[in-house]
Amino acid sequence: MGTYKIALLGLGTVGGAVAKLLASTRDECAIRAGRPIEVSRIIVQDPSRPRDIPSELPGKNEIGNDPIAAIKDPQIDAIVELVGGTDLPRQWIRLALENGKDVVTANKAVLAIHGEELFQIASERGRNLYYEASVAAAIPILQVLQQGIPAGPVDRLTGILNGTCNFILGRLEELSFEESVVEAQRAGLAEADPTLDINGMDSAHKLALLARILLGCAVPIEQLRVEGISGLTPYDIEFGWMHDLQLKLLGILRRNGEGTSIGVMPCFLPSSHPLSSVRNEDNAVLLEAEPFGSLVLQGKGAGGMPTAGSVIADILRAARGDAIAYPISGPVKKIMDPGEVPTRHYLRLEVPDRPGVLARVAGALASEEVGIAALDQPEILLSMTQEVPIRILTHPVATTRLDRALSHLDEDLRTIAEPVRIRIEE
Repeated sequence: MGTYKIALLGLGTVGGAVAKLLASTRDECAIRAGRPIEVSRIIVQDPSRPRDIPSELPGKNEIGNDPIAAIKDPQIDAIVELVGGTDLPRQWIRLALENGKDVVTANKAVLAIHGEELFQIASERGRNLYYEASVAAAIPILQVLQQGIPAGPVDRLTGILNGTCNFILGRLEELSFEESVVEAQRAGLAEADPTLDINGMDSAHKLALLARILLGCAVPIEQLRVEGISGLTPYDIEFGWMHDLQLKLLGILRRNGEGTSIGVMPCFLPSSHPLSSVRNEDNAVLLEAEPFGSLVLQGKGAGGMPTAGSVIADILRAARGDAIAYPISGPVKKIMDPGEVPTRHYLRLEVPDRPGVLARVAGALASEEVGIAALDQPEILLSMTQEVPIRILTHPVATTRLDRALSHLDEDLRTIAEPVRIRIEE
């Protein structure tokens, strides 16, 4: 086979890491692919800007700003889309497949939203759309789900799917939320605008792709409960320590006889849980099924190099001509809210420091039969307006019922700050 020529769309954090890794492993890549890999074109927004492109990067490395020209270049074998976003990448991926090219992407958002369309086009055109790097960076979770696990359905999936959030929650043990985000940005793990990470949507896009494989149907993002980590503080971490709990942002999938519960939520895990010790920017996925019991996969989940490693693995598959197994598309299964499953919850409310407040809080919870198992009030004022935090551990209750109870709080208690409510996954 002749040289396999690719075009890189994007030379940001991941694209730059792909270029560096291809340059430093060019001989190994050629051996594993069965032929040389060359980067013929690199597409960036501003070609006049100086770029740190390794001199050892094989190929012409022609820099331009026209992705369509690269896609329509008959000398290019595959398009590697590393730009991000949804609208333009959707157009580029579609056009590349229609022009007979394979595509490698790390873009979980475009596949979570437009995957049904793009997978269909790839199948119809006999092309491959590789997307291992779109979920959990260095962990080959898609390969495992599609080809590596024993027969039989996965009954439960629990995943730390966003390395940035896991890093932030770890730093929250000592720093404020804002300071923890800045630390993640300094470490190259968070974007200048980290909204999609901290609001849970990045994890939701990844969970939707995993669910599509496991359920055999597209999973609309708007049907999922998606909650992020904004508003959390060291008080919350401290309370977890007091009860031997670790705080994680989890993607959850649970099958039952009626349907499948799917969602993204910050949750406390007991210290004995397999994912409770996952630290820094690592991702981890716990799969549970009757045929094989429990299986944990863990690895780096954020940063340029971990993602680049998975991108290059897909480039090598494309160069070898390895066919990809597309998720079977069927009718949408019944998607349920994991918040309907009763479990213990942690609450933190900021309330005025005056007599009778605790009774009013207890009354609101009692209105929906929410029982209090433990209550803690740190001896600290949050502001000059004499507000204090109270922390509550509930008896098992559905999240939806607890939210109704919180809506019954008196207005003066609700307007100080939004209550923090965290599920405890046993």
